[in-house]
Amino acid sequence: MPKAQKDKHAQKRRSGLYKRIFSVLFNKRAVSVALSTMIITAGVVAMGITVLYWAYSAGDLANKQYSDTIAVGSNAVVERLAFEYIDYSGSQVTVNMINWGKANNVSIARVYVWDNNHELVGSFSDIVLFDIGTSQPIESNTLDVGDEGYFSIISPLPPNSYFNIRVVTERGRNFDSSFSTR
Repeated sequence: MPKAQKDKHAQKRRSGLYKRIFSVLFNKRAVSVALSTMIITAGVVAMGITVLYWAYSAGDLANKQYSDTIAVGSNAVVERLAFEYIDYSGSQVTVNMINWGKANNVSIARVYVWDNNHELVGSFSDIVLFDIGTSQPIESNTLDVGDEGYFSIISPLPPNSYFNIRVVTERGRNFDSSFSTR
């Protein structure tokens, strides 16, 4: 085949190739039904995976919160504090307590004192627990199972009167007792 004819034939092929590439790249019509179906399917699968991940994350978070609530609630149920001794001297109320329950790390959130007419005399927070044997503050400010401790609150009370005291733990349990002033 002569060279001029070869060049013409090659040019025709290139021209046809350019036309096909141009039509594929810039043609607004769909290439085929199968390709468009694959693209739509890929989009639906991607959105499905996104929704599945979101639902799993939301469910996992709700499950964790529920588990934490149940754990705290079950520990609160087995909390038991007993009043060993309550002493009023001067204007100081000293309360000796023991943890006889099955829950460790029992800490006191608040203490309330009412008079015999059920009127609130005082509400106390930031309670510091002391070791009964050494009178030193308990480091963790909590009572483990079998531990004893005491705390003191300052509240001037009238003599020869009857009072109720309520100790509220961090987990929300209430323990009540009563005492009288001399």
